[in-house]
Amino acid sequence: MWAMYDERGVLTSDVESGTLAQAASKVEGRRSMLVLPGNDVLLAEAVVPGGSTARAIQAIPYQLEDQLADDVDSLHFAIGAKGKEDNYPVAVVGRDTMDTVRQQCEEARLRPSEIVPETLALPKFDSDEIGQTTWTALVDSESAVVRLNGYKGFTIDTSMAGIMLDGAQQDLPEDLTAAVVMYKADEFAEIPPSHNLEVETRTCDNRLSLYASGLANAPRINLLQGDYSPKTQFDKNWKPWRWTAALAAVLCLVLLGSKWFEFRQLKGEIAQLDAQTEQVFKEALPNARMVRPLSQLNNEIKKRSGGSIGGFSDNLSQIAASFATQPETQIRSFSFRDGWFDFDLTTDAIPTLDLLKEELSKRGDLTMTVKSTRNEKGGLRSRIRIE
Repeated sequence: MWAMYDERGVLTSDVESGTLAQAASKVEGRRSMLVLPGNDVLLAEAVVPGGSTARAIQAIPYQLEDQLADDVDSLHFAIGAKGKEDNYPVAVVGRDTMDTVRQQCEEARLRPSEIVPETLALPKFDSDEIGQTTWTALVDSESAVVRLNGYKGFTIDTSMAGIMLDGAQQDLPEDLTAAVVMYKADEFAEIPPSHNLEVETRTCDNRLSLYASGLANAPRINLLQGDYSPKTQFDKNWKPWRWTAALAAVLCLVLLGSKWFEFRQLKGEIAQLDAQTEQVFKEALPNARMVRPLSQLNNEIKKRSGGSIGGFSDNLSQIAASFATQPETQIRSFSFRDGWFDFDLTTDAIPTLDLLKEELSKRGDLTMTVKSTRNEKGGLRSRIRIE
C-alpha cells in the first residue's frame, strides 16, 4: 500500500495498493519512505562513551552481541541521534532482509530516501501529566505494534502484548506510570489487560494515515546507513569505473586543448590575412576607407576596365598561363590601372622575357613591353607592362 502525505502528517491522496513498480511510478520525482514490518527489526540501546559517531558505529555491534541470537556479521546496525549519557538508539535487522528489500526496490526502480521500522513510524505522544508517560499501540487480530518512550518499542503476537507491556512498566522509574493509546486496526482487535495501565482506545481507518502522522512528527531511525546508504551504493558502483572516467576526462582535456591551440592558430592566421588584405587595399585604393574590400576592389576594377570585370579576369588568366610556362620567372609585384598591367619580376635572362612575350601573343591580343631591365645577383630585375 502507498499514499501521499504532507509535512503535517495528513494524507493528501487515497490509499492505493499494488506492486512496488506501480508505487515507484506514482512517487517518481518525490521523496519516498518505506515502512518495514516491525517484527523484522529489533530496537535496542547502547552506551558508547565519547563523542565519535564513527567509533560508536564500530563498537555497538559488539556491545549488543550478548542480546542477539544471530552473529553480528549477519546483521545490519543503524543508529539514531545520541541521547544523554552517551546512549545511542539502535535498530538491528538481518542483512538478508535488507538485501531482499534493496533488490526488490532496484527491480522496481524505486529509490527510497528512508526505510523506517514500523515501530518507529507510529506517532509519539508527549506526556500530558507529571509522572506519566504515554505509549502508542497499533493492534489487529494477529499482532500488536507498540512504541514506548523515544526509540523503544516492539512487535509481538496480540496475545502476548499484555505481558510485554507489564515488563515495560517494570522498567519504568518508581515515580513514573504509563498509559497507552491503542489504535484498533479491526473491530475485534484487543490486547489482554495489563496491570495499572490506562488504555485509551481509538479506531484506525488505515495504517498509512497513522504512519504518516508518526513519520512527520516523531523521531525515527533510518535503516539506510552504512553499506545500505545511497551514497555507499553509489561509491561501490562508481569505483570500478573511476579510472575509465579519469582517462576519459584526460582525453577530453587533451582534445579541448588541441582545439584551443588550433583555434588560437587560426585566429592568428585570420589576423595576418586581415592585415595583408588591408595592406593590399591601401596600395590599390590609397584614398578610400576600407569597408567591404572585395566589393570595393571589384567596383574599382570594373571602373578601370571599362565596366567589364570579365575582361579583366580573362586577361589575368592568359597572363597567369603564360607565366606558368616560364618557371625561371618570379613575380615580385604587379598593379593594374587604366587597362594595363605593370609587373615587377626577376628572371634568368633576356631570352626568357622574349619567350614570355611570345606566349602572351599566342593566347590572345595582349602585348608585352619591357620598361626596364638591370642585372642583379642571380639574374635580371625587370619591369614590364602588358596591355
